[in-house]
Amino acid sequence: MVALWAGTTRARIHVPYAVPVAGLAVAGLIAAMAGIAPFAGVGAVMQEVFLLAWCAAVTTICRTPEALRFVVRTWCLSATAWAVVLILTVASGQTQVPGGRGGYGDRARLWFDHPNLAGNYFMLALFVVLATRYPRPPVARAFAVVALLAAMLLAGSNTALLCLPVGGLIIVFLRVRSRSGAAPAIAVVLCLVLAGGATWSLVGKATLENVQQTDSSLLRYSVARTSRSAAGRESLFSSSYQLFRESNFIGIGPSSTSRALEESGSSLVKEAHNDYLGTLVERGPLGIVSLLVLMGAVVVRVISAQRLPPAWASVVPNPAALAAAAGAFTVTALTHEVLHYRHFWTFLALLAALHLAQEDQPARPAGTRSSEEFAPQWIDGS
Repeated sequence: MVALWAGTTRARIHVPYAVPVAGLAVAGLIAAMAGIAPFAGVGAVMQEVFLLAWCAAVTTICRTPEALRFVVRTWCLSATAWAVVLILTVASGQTQVPGGRGGYGDRARLWFDHPNLAGNYFMLALFVVLATRYPRPPVARAFAVVALLAAMLLAGSNTALLCLPVGGLIIVFLRVRSRSGAAPAIAVVLCLVLAGGATWSLVGKATLENVQQTDSSLLRYSVARTSRSAAGRESLFSSSYQLFRESNFIGIGPSSTSRALEESGSSLVKEAHNDYLGTLVERGPLGIVSLLVLMGAVVVRVISAQRLPPAWASVVPNPAALAAAAGAFTVTALTHEVLHYRHFWTFLALLAALHLAQEDQPARPAGTRSSEEFAPQWIDGS
């Protein structure tokens, strides 16, 4: 549909992140052809090509502030609506539908493949609501935030919940830096980290031990499994790294970690559950270099989004929340493989559209500065 629209209106199609995705695809195809699961590897690369096309379509659509406003408002409202559906489904006691409980204790997953993916989706939607400050009425926005938080809790994703304080620290740092400078911002963040660490030492561990003895299935399969999950991840990462040491230079092929672990006799047979280690094991050095280039492209766009032209700043009045979302995905990639999440690539498209908006601004004469350079853009967008 986007291609047809672009062809009839002569709109320019933008394909952001093409270079790093091409590197990942080439590394994946080479490794797949020489690996133990070539068809699975080719399938994974085809998914990445589709996701790049999806990202290009969303970026191409969002080339005006009005179009971007329509997309992000749809995002905020639809995510809130699905959060309400999940909450009502669980509250009604339904267990035979995807939005209910099934296979993961009492953890809800809606129509996602697993609860962690559901929790990550609602986590990102929460940051988008904060970035766009939509719905505009404070009461409606508070309702959206509460609904998304409740959906995250019902999904029981520990990583998604951990990303909330990480994103909060990033938002605090950027806000304080814009008003008082980098040194006070670093000091405030360090104080918050120390306070959080002290609180965890005093009450966190004891609370976690009490939770492990709870009768609630939801808590047993989410917060109470924190220590077990950490031990399992440590064992999985150790076994995956051993695969890299024993494999060839080009990698074992995408989506091959589980099969390789099974053939090696590992006690824990799963996929990589880590984008960094998984890319290194499955695609080799070329893959990890491409991943780093992709991360660098995202960082550039996050920084660019912090100073938006007035028309675009009215759509995203709080771009610090976009930086928080990027930081949250950086953390999530340590325990999950997020590169195949469709909502992640929608977020990358949003960043790309804002970056292109900066590039489209006419150059000012040397030595002149606009009034927008002196004001934090997320305060009121004026």
